[in-house]
Amino acid sequence: MGRPVVLVVAWESFQPRTLALGDALGGASSHIRGGWPGRHPALLPLRYLADGVRMWRMLRRQRPTSLVVISPPVIAPLVGWLWSLAHGTELVIDCHTGAFNCWKWRWTVPIHRVLFRRARAVLVHTEDDQAKVRSWGVQPLLLPDDVPDQSQASVIARPDDRPRVVVAGSFQWDEPVEAALAAAAMLPEVEFRLTGDPARLSESVRRNAPPNAIFTGFLRYPEFLGELLTADVVAVFTTDPDIMNRAAFEAIGLGRPLVLSDLPKLRARFGQAALLCGNAPKEMAEAIRCARRDHDDLAQRSATLQRRLRAQHETAIARLASLLA
Repeated sequence: MGRPVVLVVAWESFQPRTLALGDALGGASSHIRGGWPGRHPALLPLRYLADGVRMWRMLRRQRPTSLVVISPPVIAPLVGWLWSLAHGTELVIDCHTGAFNCWKWRWTVPIHRVLFRRARAVLVHTEDDQAKVRSWGVQPLLLPDDVPDQSQASVIARPDDRPRVVVAGSFQWDEPVEAALAAAAMLPEVEFRLTGDPARLSESVRRNAPPNAIFTGFLRYPEFLGELLTADVVAVFTTDPDIMNRAAFEAIGLGRPLVLSDLPKLRARFGQAALLCGNAPKEMAEAIRCARRDHDDLAQRSATLQRRLRAQHETAIARLASLLA
């Protein structure tokens, strides 16, 4: 394997954005998530040290000309900066919204501010994060997620014609799963398929789920996209006002009718196509009922927004490529 010109690195088992970013820049991507020393919070410093060593060894093997590192965790771009300092590599930091806004990572903001001044480029997901970084004296590049298409999805057959809603998520802390299950109970004629590892949910939540709610378990990315393709409606719910849901980009890219939590940043990005609702069960159920009724119109609106989002992404990628060139 030849030396990659651009290498995109994330400290996760898998991130679709990371993979797509490497492809779009004509380079490669790498995901680092070692098993040792385990996932217990008390072992976090040791795990960061171990993953830092893994990343350094990987960089020594691949020796890219340009390095794009995802944050959080902030330790990853810190290792990237040390590598770039020692080897003259161009460093780009791709900051997900949690790097600035999640309580878990707020302590890292001063470190980010120092690293940003030493990076060739800083990528952000939202206009608010763009304004925040600009106020620190750094000019960031707004890079929305890529918009996948049907060629990336596995073909999944539907066993019957029962109406189907896919609640796309991974059971993270910000997802109102119990409210979504209560909404499912209000629509017993509809099959609700919830993606993500159900082991993240409490036993009581799983036990009290209504009969029409199905937990798909963890899905490989092509299978996840295939699930979305089979849906009459894709629902993406969050309580985090700063997040920019990847699953919403995926639903739009696949031309699916989309129901989304009504939060200002999501409304600004997806309001042209999505039906927005509060995170209360009755509002969720009503929005899904309306989305089923207006299926064709919403699918067309998704296709229209899809073209705009794809153009925005391609423009930002071209700017980034010119910076690295």
